[in-house]
Amino acid sequence: MKEEPEDPVALMRFPSLTTRVPTATTHGTTLPALHLTAMTNTDAQMQLAIAAVAGGGLSVRKAARRFGVPRTTLQRKLSKDSVCPQHDMKGTSAANVGSSTTPTKTPGDDAAERSTFSLQPPAMAASDDAAALASAFDMTQSSINSILSLYESNGNGTSAGPVVSTSNVGRKRPIDAVSAPSEQQPPLRKGSALDELSNEMIMDGKTIYKLGLGQSPFPIPQCVVDELRAHSQQREYLPAAGLPGLRDDIAAWGTRTLHMKYTRDDVLVGPGTKELLFVLQTVYYGDLLLPNPSCTSYAPQASIAGRNMIWLPTSAADRWVLRPEVLEDHCAKDPDAPRILILNSPSNPTGCVYNEQELIAVAQVARKYRVLVISDEIYSELHHSGEHLSISKYYPEGTIVSGGLSKWCGAGGWRMGFWMFPASMNWLRKSMLVMASETYTSVASPIQHAARRAFVPNCIELAAYKGKCRKTLQIIGHWFAYQMQKMNLDVQLPRGGFTMFPSFARHRRALAQRGIATDVQLCAQLLHDTGVAILPGSCFGRSPDELYVRIAFVDFKGEIALYLIETMDLTLEAIDGFIQSVCPNLDIAMRKLANWLSVSLGDTLLAPILSVPPVAVDGDSTTGLLPM
Repeated sequence: MKEEPEDPVALMRFPSLTTRVPTATTHGTTLPALHLTAMTNTDAQMQLAIAAVAGGGLSVRKAARRFGVPRTTLQRKLSKDSVCPQHDMKGTSAANVGSSTTPTKTPGDDAAERSTFSLQPPAMAASDDAAALASAFDMTQSSINSILSLYESNGNGTSAGPVVSTSNVGRKRPIDAVSAPSEQQPPLRKGSALDELSNEMIMDGKTIYKLGLGQSPFPIPQCVVDELRAHSQQREYLPAAGLPGLRDDIAAWGTRTLHMKYTRDDVLVGPGTKELLFVLQTVYYGDLLLPNPSCTSYAPQASIAGRNMIWLPTSAADRWVLRPEVLEDHCAKDPDAPRILILNSPSNPTGCVYNEQELIAVAQVARKYRVLVISDEIYSELHHSGEHLSISKYYPEGTIVSGGLSKWCGAGGWRMGFWMFPASMNWLRKSMLVMASETYTSVASPIQHAARRAFVPNCIELAAYKGKCRKTLQIIGHWFAYQMQKMNLDVQLPRGGFTMFPSFARHRRALAQRGIATDVQLCAQLLHDTGVAILPGSCFGRSPDELYVRIAFVDFKGEIALYLIETMDLTLEAIDGFIQSVCPNLDIAMRKLANWLSVSLGDTLLAPILSVPPVAVDGDSTTGLLPM
């Protein structure tokens, strides 16, 4: 029987493995199902789960689900209590992942050890990064060194790379998840059915007001387009880590904007940040913590990768910001569990941002429990006031900054994203690098060459472009929030990006009379009746009966907006004229929504939308337009 590491040190020493505790042959009778389901005490449930694995032949995953206990905690207790006689915890067989020995001491057992942050155990920290990879991927030291040198070389070309066997490490591979029985597969995103309905309506010749897809409305800056044209003949494979010059440019940009010290060796370029997140969950074992609501792709990726995902509650009253006590409460239940927290600011779907005090508070808890933080800052350059803050400033040793060109540069279809790692996580970057070479190989060569132009420092053209994009989105976001407030919808004022997250709960009774009880029903009926396409909040983690929806205010001509915004004044009359002339689809969509809700936006139902009142308020209330 092949053995696998189980303790927290082993889990971090072998970040590519998702371990399963081998189960012993059943020596006793199975506990009655009625007795199992009747237990409600957490400790009792954990004991029953342990017994089910050790004596009942149940897998760790099934036991965790059946008894409602954290899977990582169950694995740790099984390891600690040595309840599996066939698992002696001496290490991992060479046939499986190499010949290294697993340390038995758990990091964080004493205060001194916890005070020094490291996602890898002390034994690993003292070893060479390549040696750690060798133990994780069953490769020789020489092959690792040659592979890494090729991946990060200045030359062109690629390599077949290491032979990484995943079939014998006891991990549920993505293909296994896709091929699993239907009840084990992650459900299709709820927006898929709405997309199909929208496409059918378009084919029938109906007008659709596209407020669902979060795609930038702005054109790609001309200087970046010109650069792509100039490098369209580039055809060579590039290093898996990314074009060295581009990594230099990204590192310099990160150093300037985030006030951190980054170098080329801290940057990993990929075909979009989604792919990099999935690669991370493939090579690093840890529960995925998501503030609720979060971007639609985070949770499905965890399901496909076979990772445990936990929603962390947030509320509209707190501007959807993760409270430190919520993170503390979760982590305290199992202090040494490896975890990944994704923090998105500015946020999709809410448009809200974290302030300095909130970032510091979350950073303190993350440092205390050594949580790996992925700071999704894809909208950072679209912070409406241009005052973006990153948690990496307050938790530099444990934060990976995620960014790309899809939002601020309008180049979503180019599929170019990047991650910037702290130097202390070079071992993790290298692990991802090996997996990257075996999946997407590298990002398209012309795209990487062209992307360098987007990071040129002190570029007047790019600075003007970003400024006009921010100003346009700020005006539209304020206008949208005010229209929704007049419709009696509860919404937070967006501070960055181009999305917002209103609730229709105040119209619950009227909607119920139409047979609408969930957000999916609401979005489907609204689309059918009016042609206004929005996404249900349950796509982002909320309960369907809360009636939240995600609106992306992007259905307008970005080219025209950038041309007019430059000379426009900010009088209220000018804002109304701007919306009605430059963003007619947004104007019509709001009036159709008001009609559908039977709410008047003016003196009469279809009267031109009234000017935004010059009411200055505190915070993110939608009582009126905030000063710009």
